[in-house]
Amino acid sequence: MNLKHITALSVLGLSLPFATQAQKDTLKQETIDIISKYQPKLPGAAKLNLTASLPGLDTTRPRLGYQVPALNLYFMYQPVPLRPLALGKDTSSLQLQNNYVKLGYGNLSTPLVQAGFGSGRQDKYNFGLFFNYTSSQGDIENQDYTNMNVLASGTYFSPLFEINGSLGYNLNRVHYYGYDHSVEEFKKSDIRQTFNEVIAKVGLKNRPQNDWGFQFNPNAQFIVFGDAYKRLENTVVLKAPIRKQLFEDIWIKAEGIADLSTFKQDNNETLNNNVAAVHPAVEVTKPGFMLHAGVNPTWTNGKFYLLPDIVNESHLIRKKLILSSGWISYIDKNNYRNLANQNPFIGNYPATVFNTRVEEKYTGIKGTLGSHFTYNTKFASVIWRDLPLFVNDSTDGKKFDVYREEELKAFQLHAEIGYIQEEKFQARLTMDWYNFNKQKTELKPWGLQPFTANLFAQYSFGKKFHLNANLYTLSGTYYKLVPSKDFDKTQPAQDLNVGAVFNLTKNFNLWLNANNVLNSRYERWSGYESYGFNILGGITVKF
Repeated sequence: MNLKHITALSVLGLSLPFATQAQKDTLKQETIDIISKYQPKLPGAAKLNLTASLPGLDTTRPRLGYQVPALNLYFMYQPVPLRPLALGKDTSSLQLQNNYVKLGYGNLSTPLVQAGFGSGRQDKYNFGLFFNYTSSQGDIENQDYTNMNVLASGTYFSPLFEINGSLGYNLNRVHYYGYDHSVEEFKKSDIRQTFNEVIAKVGLKNRPQNDWGFQFNPNAQFIVFGDAYKRLENTVVLKAPIRKQLFEDIWIKAEGIADLSTFKQDNNETLNNNVAAVHPAVEVTKPGFMLHAGVNPTWTNGKFYLLPDIVNESHLIRKKLILSSGWISYIDKNNYRNLANQNPFIGNYPATVFNTRVEEKYTGIKGTLGSHFTYNTKFASVIWRDLPLFVNDSTDGKKFDVYREEELKAFQLHAEIGYIQEEKFQARLTMDWYNFNKQKTELKPWGLQPFTANLFAQYSFGKKFHLNANLYTLSGTYYKLVPSKDFDKTQPAQDLNVGAVFNLTKNFNLWLNANNVLNSRYERWSGYESYGFNILGGITVKF
């Protein structure tokens, strides 16, 4: 307030008592002079000048505490506490069972002695020895045979190479008992045939896998084969396979082969049977696709052949449905050793040397069904050129002569299906059927089986008891009635074999084999009836 305001109020305040008193007496006319109008004002506020700044950085680590309330939850299932799994035991230092002896005996005067000895797991080398002997005497006169095998093999491991070698001896003794016993009679020494064979092998293989992806494995095989009739055949087989990786999924390979044989009987002229070939090829392997494309230039006994070698596999459904097809051709060598392995009752070796050229065009599907089944099918067109056929000789029929079929054609159907359930149970069915539809030289495919099938099954009761069974189904074969031009056919047959093994301990087991349980007296070769039912059992010791 200013001074004027204060003066006015004071005058007013002083005049009020007097005015009241005067009013009692008389009303007087008075005037009030207002000097000025009252206008209140606030004084000006002082302004604060503020400067913003960030607080200082706090580098101290805070200590935070948490309190999680307990939840009272109860479950019927109590989980197993977590524990670390123990590592498997290292069995490399344990004593392995590298040796075994198997002994047995059965009807038909059949002993069995078999043994194997090995060095076990070694860093620098390993070696093994094997021996096998068995023989039988059938119900038919002179229906006897003997088989013995001896083999020693070993491998030496150097830093760069793997050197392997083996030396073996095989004896196979049979008798020509396929004659008419009501008419003919022979001494056992006159119809005994004994095949002796010595095989030596040596090979070399590079060990480390280098950046070049280069692999080679040259090997040589030397075979001396003879019989009781002073026939002697020497064979040398040289192979030099080489494989080189170009890219991650492309390989080139080549293999040179030289298979040289000389046959000599008494003072007759020496017969040479030689095969030489080179197998260059390119292999492409990708997920769901495989292609092997090559050619086989082959020379045999003065003739040259350029043979195809093409194989393809394409996965239509990954691992479940695989389309397989190919066009391949190769030479089957018909030296004396190979012919005797096909038919041990062979007579003379043919004077004219020839080898079989096989050509096969095929397609099929294979794969898996679920996690237990596997299957494989193939349909093929097959041509054999210069195929050996076995025909009973014209004297007494106990030996077989070799006939030469210029060309034989057939359609082939191959099928197999298997089931496996870990190590407990497995089964497999295999079938081959040939439809021989055309041939040039002979009237029938003498001695060739158009149909064969095999059903195999194995079951294990724990680790103690194991059962197995084999059922063979064989069709009849055509044979020629010499010297006439007529022919006949052997009877089809089924041959069932069963076996059992019982493990007594870790080192001992008992075994039993029963062969030809159906007692089928079939003839694989005309005039040679098979053994009937025979059973063989024994014990095996492992150490």
